[in-house]
Amino acid sequence: MRLNYIDNIDCLEGLAAIPDKSIDLIATDPPYFLSMGHAGSKTNASKSEALQSNRTFNDLAICTPFYKQLFREYRRILKDDGSFYFFTDWRGYAYYFPLINAELPVRNVIVWDKISGPGSFYSFNHELIIFGTYKSKTKRGVGSSVWRMPAFSSGAKSTNGEKLHPTQKTVEIFTKMIEDSTEPGAVCLDTFSGSGTMAVACIRTGRNFIGFELDERYHAIAQKRIDEELDKLMES
Repeated sequence: MRLNYIDNIDCLEGLAAIPDKSIDLIATDPPYFLSMGHAGSKTNASKSEALQSNRTFNDLAICTPFYKQLFREYRRILKDDGSFYFFTDWRGYAYYFPLINAELPVRNVIVWDKISGPGSFYSFNHELIIFGTYKSKTKRGVGSSVWRMPAFSSGAKSTNGEKLHPTQKTVEIFTKMIEDSTEPGAVCLDTFSGSGTMAVACIRTGRNFIGFELDERYHAIAQKRIDEELDKLMES
């Protein structure tokens, strides 16, 4: 199986080429709201834009066939002892949960407390992560379902550098998922790679990665980050 790459293709196309039961971990951050044109072409609305608009549950509902197929593919490729982490927010959770749970063993929902300051409407200080595994427990198997880790809004720039994607997650949160659920040498998948943060975390922790990113701009950014990370590894 081809390893350690991010392809600039639709994730369903990419998933079709992955063998059955070959992935140890899926960790991914989907577009929280999707819309579909009249010809069925998908366009992604950024999460920051969605927060500022009046988008509703129905914006996701139109994409139910896409997500049903996605989660069926997750079930096919995930190993019998594999795990998955799927980011969402408070609006998307009610939509995603039954679709994922119909195909995969959901175990819990993790609350990512970003340690941000106060804001209007109590501020958006957290995100949710739907977690599941076929294992009886994760590798370490203990810990709280509330993860208090800085985001870019609360100091992550000091360890992650400049923010390169409007909804970029931190290397630290992907590292926790990877180290909690896999051993070195495992194969980790991100179907919505964005700026390639999960791939960077995999390189740093000695795991293999596969990713897909449809947007050419972010695919180029992700590839640049991967190349830079590999250069650092060679120099060390």
